[in-house]
Amino acid sequence: MSRQQHSEQIRNRIIDEAARLIVAYGYDGIAMREIAEAVGLSKAGLYHHFRDKEDLLVAVLTNWADEMAALVATAERQPDTRRQLSTLIRGLFTKAPAQRALVRLSNHDLPRLSATARANVERCYANGLIEPMSAMIRSGIERGELRPVDPHAATWLLLGMLYPFFHTDQAPAGDQGHMIADLILTTFFDGLAQP
Repeated sequence: MSRQQHSEQIRNRIIDEAARLIVAYGYDGIAMREIAEAVGLSKAGLYHHFRDKEDLLVAVLTNWADEMAALVATAERQPDTRRQLSTLIRGLFTKAPAQRALVRLSNHDLPRLSATARANVERCYANGLIEPMSAMIRSGIERGELRPVDPHAATWLLLGMLYPFFHTDQAPAGDQGHMIADLILTTFFDGLAQP
């Protein structure tokens, strides 16, 4: 393994462990020393890879956005809006609870970041999840699959139904996650009234 590959492997381990710890204890509740210890590095070793905690949080959230981009690409290959959103939401529910909680944290911890870092995170969040969902809904409207509504508002409505389940304490997994995903989709597409 080359030095660069080894460095990248360590960096990825740091990001994974930081994500777990930040979700468990919050951005303000975890210190760089604790992250370094969890990864088996000295504090100086950690600072070799990340200049500060804000830089590490941005890397965690950027990594999450990259994972969302892969999930969105899978969803976009589906033939209609309902299956696209179903693939996307079921995909979110198959992610580890800590990964889903990063959606919540990306909003919760934004005020703690510098303006530049905040803009980068907001762009990742928008590009990784908000805009793709809006585009799926917009396409569904154009194809006549959905009523003509504001796609952006519909996206936030759908995210609002998902949001409580992004919290680690409320994060269902496995079959329970799929049942909740199906209920959210049914509510979004069909409502709950009897036909």
